[in-house]
Amino acid sequence: MAIVPTGAPAWVRTTSFTHYGGSTEKENYLSRGAINALTDVAAEEFSRMVADLAAVARTAPFAVMRILCNDTSPAAPTVEFCSLMTGVRLTSYAGDAAPSGFPSAARVGNGIATVTFASSYVDEYGVSGAFTPKTALAGVHIGAGGTATVVISGQTLTIRSVSAATGLAISNARFTLEVG
Repeated sequence: MAIVPTGAPAWVRTTSFTHYGGSTEKENYLSRGAINALTDVAAEEFSRMVADLAAVARTAPFAVMRILCNDTSPAAPTVEFCSLMTGVRLTSYAGDAAPSGFPSAARVGNGIATVTFASSYVDEYGVSGAFTPKTALAGVHIGAGGTATVVISGQTLTIRSVSAATGLAISNARFTLEVG
């Protein structure tokens, strides 16, 4: 019989300690702690572990990506690395040819790109959960200093990379994007 986890996937952000087997009424069997500290987990240790795990699931980023804008010969940005709660892509891909399950990216102008996420994703057990970007942070990779702003509109994020010195768009900008 196949196991289907209770609750929703982590990116839905509704996880509580009870989804991991925690309970405020949990007790040690016969009021004894761990019989063997090398193999057993006491109720109070387990309770701390599931509370911490739920906190991590609620706050961990859904996606971390490194993107290179292709402005010299205008083309879709290159997604150099993409780590999602649903999988990791270690090899780069063109933003307009995203592999199944990964976000797409498009060029808007010099140093400006959009990244679009699906409205739902599926975890390892086949459980689907809605995803809506709520937070995003981008950092530009250049020696002279730059900044990136992110605007979230539905499933699409617009990232604008500008030089800190001039305030102008950074051509061929490379940035890291973290999305929650």
